[in-house]
Amino acid sequence: MTPEIRLVDPLAEDVDEHVELHLAVSRVDYPNVAPPTRETVQTRLRSPDIDLGESLAWTARVDGRLAGALGTQLPVDGNEHLSMIRLVVHPDFRRQGIGSRLLHTAAEALRARGRVIGEVSRVESNSPGSRFAAALGFRTVNTSVFQLLEFAEVDPAIWEVPVPLGYRLVRWIGQAPEYLVESYVRARHAIGDAPPGESAFRTPSWTVARLRRLEAGYRSNGIERRVVAAVDSDGDVVGITELDLQSLRPDLAAQRDTAVLAAHRGHGLGQAMKAAMLRWITADRPDLRRVWTSTATANQYMADVNHRLGFATVRRYSVVNRELDGL
Repeated sequence: MTPEIRLVDPLAEDVDEHVELHLAVSRVDYPNVAPPTRETVQTRLRSPDIDLGESLAWTARVDGRLAGALGTQLPVDGNEHLSMIRLVVHPDFRRQGIGSRLLHTAAEALRARGRVIGEVSRVESNSPGSRFAAALGFRTVNTSVFQLLEFAEVDPAIWEVPVPLGYRLVRWIGQAPEYLVESYVRARHAIGDAPPGESAFRTPSWTVARLRRLEAGYRSNGIERRVVAAVDSDGDVVGITELDLQSLRPDLAAQRDTAVLAAHRGHGLGQAMKAAMLRWITADRPDLRRVWTSTATANQYMADVNHRLGFATVRRYSVVNRELDGL
């Protein structure tokens, strides 16, 4: 049977069909992991990562049934060579070439848009997905850990972390204040020091214009971006930590980037900022149950900071990529 491959509008897709697809994949591939909720699937389908640019999506159907789905994002700001890909195939339809057809169709469209490399950011080790990717010539370019903090399992007293002498913390929701925005953008570049491995993703050059564009994107997509910043005695932002809240997942927060300028490292600012963020969101949002984050395995310092704050490492995964030419 030949699957019908179509470019689709994610906002118009039947969420329940995609929930059934992801639940089937979860039961077979990740039997020891809690299955995704409807809200999780809906968020993936309809609320893409704003930082990663435009989204495109394809589905594969067999006799009208959803057999597989591929989503991709097209980052800009120095990453116009790259496409970020997510692919799932229903276990009932595997080994029939559906995943390969989806990738072939997407690769052709992505090459027409000038994209050169396809990268998949979360591939479980020794999984059907990892074997499928390896067979198609994808190679591992980085590894990360997925870490989860369950509020019910943590004593909030561990978040009472003092702010290092000579610094103060400032926080905001949605938009950086004008008096800090220039130094915030400068501090934002420090995330480029995190070990990228051989990932094709290049840390963008941050400007006030880019920041304001992304802030507007968060708001228009229902994402509440919270920031805690460390400010030095000169009034400049020297460290940041960011966290996202989404209306579709009121129980779950996503811990995003944390970075400290090189000249201000070694004082415990990262832990102080993250602890302040946890105190803030638990006071404001009693409906929250957990926070997730991911950290490159090479960044052991940040993984240890997360552990001290109550995060547990629950799985490891790889980043894989390959050139789109010939795919």
